[in-house]
Amino acid sequence: MTDATPRLNYVFDDFADMFVELGAFGTPSELHGLLAGQLAAGVRADAEAWLAIVVAHLDVQEVEDDDDKAELVVLYDVVLEQLMAADFGFQLLLPEDDAELAGRTESLGAWCSGFLSGFGLGFDRSKQKLSSEITDSMEDLANIAQVSFDTDDEEQEGDSAETSYIELVEYVRLAAMMMFAEFNLPADSAQQKVPQQLH
Repeated sequence: MTDATPRLNYVFDDFADMFVELGAFGTPSELHGLLAGQLAAGVRADAEAWLAIVVAHLDVQEVEDDDDKAELVVLYDVVLEQLMAADFGFQLLLPEDDAELAGRTESLGAWCSGFLSGFGLGFDRSKQKLSSEITDSMEDLANIAQVSFDTDDEEQEGDSAETSYIELVEYVRLAAMMMFAEFNLPADSAQQKVPQQLH
């Protein structure tokens, strides 16, 4: 990693618009979770391999636009950088706070589902073992992936529902960072290969 790593306009709606243009299945949150899960399991990919994962996950023919390709590769770089950073600055890619709570909750569930899928695909059972703490966290993420939020509940609960959502997001964020720390050694340079920028 270098200080020259491009910064990403880390906005859910921008990726949502991209996905619509691509005719993609899945959501930005789910893809972000998938990426975080694979990184947490210790998987690293170059730009070509990562874009192949994106194409397969979104069930599209290919990503043709160079700007879209570049933004997706930068997404990879940024997520890895955030997970590796000592300041615990990792953030989930979720709709903005002014979006309806039901939609944000659904996206959080999709993120958890993506994370578990990515981690499951990348986890090497022959070399790695899950601690009881990791297993518990995975069970919690699986439960959160099933969470739904009724609009009537949102109207009745108000601030309480919003607070519960914020607490869930923070729990998921910390769980993802804990799992990354468990299976990624900071001193292992082999764990720090990141995709190069497309030109």
